[in-house]
Amino acid sequence: MQVILKNCRQRYCHYCFNELPVDVVPCSFCAIPQYCSEHCQLKAGGHRSRNNIEEVDLHVKVPTEIENHIREVTSEIEEEKILEHFAEHRHECVDANWPAGLPHEVVLAGRVVVKSLVQRRDLMEIKALDLSYNYTELAVEVKLELCIYAIVLLVCLQHSPCLDLPENPYFVCQIIIIMCQIRLNSMAIIRMKSSDPNALQDPHRKFSSSEGSSASSIEQVSVGQAIYAAGSLFNHSCHPNIHAYFIARTLFIRTMELVQAGCSLELSYGPQVGQWNCQDRLKFLEEKYYFRCQCRSCSVVNLSDLFLNAFHCVHPHCSGIVLDTFDIKSETEKVKQSRHAGDIYSLEPYVQVEKIGDLYPGEMDHNALEKSYRSVHASVGYCLKCGSRCDLQSSRLMVSEALGNIKRLQDGIVRKELSSSLLSNAIESLDQLRKMLHAYNRSIAEAEDSIAQVFCFIGELQCAMEHCKSSIQILEKLYSQDHVVIGYELVKLLSIQLSLGDVAARETLNRLGKIFEHHYGSHAAVVFPYLKSFKREARKLCEVEDS
Repeated sequence: MQVILKNCRQRYCHYCFNELPVDVVPCSFCAIPQYCSEHCQLKAGGHRSRNNIEEVDLHVKVPTEIENHIREVTSEIEEEKILEHFAEHRHECVDANWPAGLPHEVVLAGRVVVKSLVQRRDLMEIKALDLSYNYTELAVEVKLELCIYAIVLLVCLQHSPCLDLPENPYFVCQIIIIMCQIRLNSMAIIRMKSSDPNALQDPHRKFSSSEGSSASSIEQVSVGQAIYAAGSLFNHSCHPNIHAYFIARTLFIRTMELVQAGCSLELSYGPQVGQWNCQDRLKFLEEKYYFRCQCRSCSVVNLSDLFLNAFHCVHPHCSGIVLDTFDIKSETEKVKQSRHAGDIYSLEPYVQVEKIGDLYPGEMDHNALEKSYRSVHASVGYCLKCGSRCDLQSSRLMVSEALGNIKRLQDGIVRKELSSSLLSNAIESLDQLRKMLHAYNRSIAEAEDSIAQVFCFIGELQCAMEHCKSSIQILEKLYSQDHVVIGYELVKLLSIQLSLGDVAARETLNRLGKIFEHHYGSHAAVVFPYLKSFKREARKLCEVEDS
C-alpha cells in the first residue's frame, strides 16, 4: 500500500508518483487526488468518463470488428480491478475530506485497513499486517496520540459511503497496531529531482559555458510512503549490500556485491557509513526504529567514521588522524566490544593513509595493519599515527568560525544573493579548514562543493571543476569509488566538463554510466533520463576532437 505525502500532492501523481503534467486527470469522485493520466486514475480504482461505445460520437461508420476493439480497450476490466487493484481512496471520498487533515501515516493505515476488509470480504474483523511493531517501547504521549488517531480514523471509515463498519472497540486496537507497523516498516518512495529541469525535459539541450551557468545536480526527494509485504522485511545495515529504488509504485531490489548463500540481504534505513558518524547513526536508529544497530560498520573501527569529523595532525606532513572527545569514545567503544567478542582489534594503527591506499574504508585487514605498525597513545587530541598532541580547543574555535562563513555562502546560494566578499571569505575559510581538519573530513568536501556551485553561478567553470573534483576525491574515501553518491556528484562534474568542452567528459560519463548501471541495472535510463543528453553532448566532443 502507498500514499502520497501532503507536500507533494500538487506536483506528483497520486498513483505512480511521477511528476504531474500540465493537464492533470482528477478523481472521478472527489477533488483531492490528481493523476498524470487516465491510466493511473483507473489503476487507483477510478472510472472512465466514457465506458460504452455508444457514448462515443463517431463521425464515420466503422466495421464491426473495429467497434468491438474500441469497446474492449475503452471499457473497464472489472476482474482485473477486483483482483489486482481496488479503489484505494474511495473510502476517503467524502465531503469532509478527512485525508487532508490527518497525517499521511494515518491515511496509509486507513488504506491498509480497507484493503484487508475488501480482499477478505469480511467487515467484522480487521487483521493487522504480518510485520513487527514496537508499541510497548513507545512513550506514553506517543501511545495516547496513536489511540486518538485510531479512534478518529475508525470514525472516518464508519462514515464512508462504501463501508458499513460496526462499532467494535477491538478495531481501535488493531488500527493502533497497524499504525505502529507502518511507522516501523514503511519505506519512503523516492524520486530523483534535478537542479536543471531542462536536462530532463529538453532532449536537444545544449551545454554552454556562458555566464550564469550552473552545474546539473540531482537529489533524492521523498514523494510518498509505502509498506510492502516482502520489501518491508529486509534488515538494516549502515553498509548495505542491496540497493532499493522505485519505478512508479514498484519496488526494485538489486544486490551491490556478491552475497554468499545464507547471508542476509540488508538495506539502509537511514544515513549510511560516510554520511553520518557512528554515534549519530545509532542515535537516529534508536529514536526512529527502537533498535541498536550491530552491523559490522557500527561494531568495527572503519576509516570512514574516523575521517568524517577528524582534525589534522599538528605536523603538516603527517597524515595521521586526531579525534575529538565524542569520536574517540565512539571508536574506543567499538574496540571494547570487539575484544569482548574475542576479536583482537585496536584503534591506533588505522590511520596510515599512505599505506592503506585505496582499500575500502569499511573493510580493513586489521591483522596485517597491526603487524606493520606499533601501538601508540590513543586519546583525545592525540594523533593516532605519530602521537603528537593537538590543541583542540583553539582548533574548534577556528573551525567553527570557518564553517560559519561556509554556511553564509550556502545560504546565499539558496537565496541567490551572492557577493564577491562572501566568496572570498568562503575561499579563505576553506584554506583554514584544510589546515585544521583532516584531508578527508566531510566538512571540507561540503565546502568544496558549495564553492564549486558559486563559481558555476558566476561563470568561472574551470575553478568550479577543480573544486568539484576535490569534493569527489574526499567522498570517495568516505564511501567507495563506485557508491551511488559518487554517481550523483559525477553528474555535477560532467555537466561542468561538457559546458567547458573538456574531452575528459567522456571518461566521466563512462564512469557515471557504470555506477548507475551497477545500482539501477537496465532501469538506469528510466531513473535518470537526462543521461541521453549527456551522452549526445559527449559524442559531439569526441567528434570535434577526432576532426
